[in-house]
Amino acid sequence: MIKGLYSSSNGMPPMLVRMEVIANNLANMNTTGFKKDDMFVEMMKDPGAAPHAHAGELTTRLNVERTIDFVEGSLNETNNPLDVALQGAGWFVVQTGQGQRYTRNGNFTISLDGTLTTQNGLPVLGADGKIQFPDVHKAIQEGIAITQSGEVRTGNHVVGKLRVIEVSDESQLRKLGDTLFALEKNADVEITEQELPSIRQGFLEESNVDGVAEMIEMMEITRHFESNQKAIAAQDQTLDKLFEVGRF
Repeated sequence: MIKGLYSSSNGMPPMLVRMEVIANNLANMNTTGFKKDDMFVEMMKDPGAAPHAHAGELTTRLNVERTIDFVEGSLNETNNPLDVALQGAGWFVVQTGQGQRYTRNGNFTISLDGTLTTQNGLPVLGADGKIQFPDVHKAIQEGIAITQSGEVRTGNHVVGKLRVIEVSDESQLRKLGDTLFALEKNADVEITEQELPSIRQGFLEESNVDGVAEMIEMMEITRHFESNQKAIAAQDQTLDKLFEVGRF
């Protein structure tokens, strides 16, 4: 009986975490370049529990870890010359106050001083540093072209080349918000500069969240959670009756 209570209650916290993950995924379903979260649950022996006869799962605990799904999202055509999307592996590099960060969100713009930036004003880095347009009005009049290899042009003038990097082990990346990523501390990875990336101008990479699949899983988890609640309530009532019998 006690074992049953433990089993039912032990499975509920991971369900709550998974519900939080799904809710966050659904909230960012339309966020450009967003990578959905997943959850990994591992059953581990609890080293702090003394083994005893018929202990079973009473000496186990559940280890819950969040993971990131880096599968590429589909491309959405915008026809905006400052929108770019990466096909295949790779990350754009932006400069923040805390250092360089990585993103798949190519929804760029030009600041008043002519710097190519993210929508939040972070400079987008090129092979030689910030990408700066000498004359913004002239660039708009002549048109802005971004080639497949990342070369940024206005008319016949080359302004710069987008810096695109590849991370050898993307599991070492962590989310910072605003579709920005950074390497974990002491991450043992190799960062490679992509000389010939595959870039599409006038496109944006959509979130890789499948809204229908997430909603179906949310409903399934809700049913399992309610079943566990009912099981705990039923076992609790049974224990109360046993205690009442024991008093006579």
